[in-house]
Amino acid sequence: MRVFPQIEPGFFTEIAPRTPIPPGQALEPRVSIVMPSFNKAAYIESSILSVLNQQYENLQLIIMDGGSTDGTVEIIRKYDAYIDDWVSEPDGGQSDALNKGFERATGDVFGWLNADDVYMPGAISQAVQALQKNTHKHICFGDWVSMNETNGIFAVHPAFDFRLGHLIYEGFPLNAQAMFWKKEVHDRFSGFQVELQYTMDYQMMVEFGRNEGDAAFLRIPKFLGGFRRYKGQKTEGYTPEVHAEHVQIALRYGFSDKFL
Repeated sequence: MRVFPQIEPGFFTEIAPRTPIPPGQALEPRVSIVMPSFNKAAYIESSILSVLNQQYENLQLIIMDGGSTDGTVEIIRKYDAYIDDWVSEPDGGQSDALNKGFERATGDVFGWLNADDVYMPGAISQAVQALQKNTHKHICFGDWVSMNETNGIFAVHPAFDFRLGHLIYEGFPLNAQAMFWKKEVHDRFSGFQVELQYTMDYQMMVEFGRNEGDAAFLRIPKFLGGFRRYKGQKTEGYTPEVHAEHVQIALRYGFSDKFL
């Protein structure tokens, strides 16, 4: 029997009261979250609130919007006082937005949340605590859920211990929206390939695996992220465009026997 995570009413719909940090109190490690966005007015408020309602005080939220015209910018402005850095201007796509966003990141730990996905309650604290406790680990990830247009959970997805070969030849054992990594991991990352429009998460995980090794990944048995599924989303199904990008990544990293 699969158990769905229990979420307090309002977590995705209204901002919780903030608790000020007492003067001189030591802060947790700084966490930088980059949120790429383009015309996601229907969902971005839930995404923003899922970050702000983590009640993690030492947090940097960076939103890179590609010049939305659907009301997204007005929603971002609603939370301007809580967002550390945001911009809305034309860009070269999601990969370009991610590269620009992480250039602005100043945290010790990084995360990437799309503007139609969410973090589960306590996700950031749980990931940071796991990385602090397991100092030899550099990338933390957990389980995730599938959600509908109205934040309803309809499926749960347990993550698997990371193996690069598993990722390449069998499919995703983890989800980028349920994953956090140390700054030094990103410093060794070559950056998102700007020509990729669908599979930049796969590229990132493959390169993290190659750079850091399987032993650097830590799975925790907690629900950390929510992946939204809806008609018309960009990553709906394994399309010829997605396959072509997988081929491109395979050629770049030298495992073309799977896709060619």
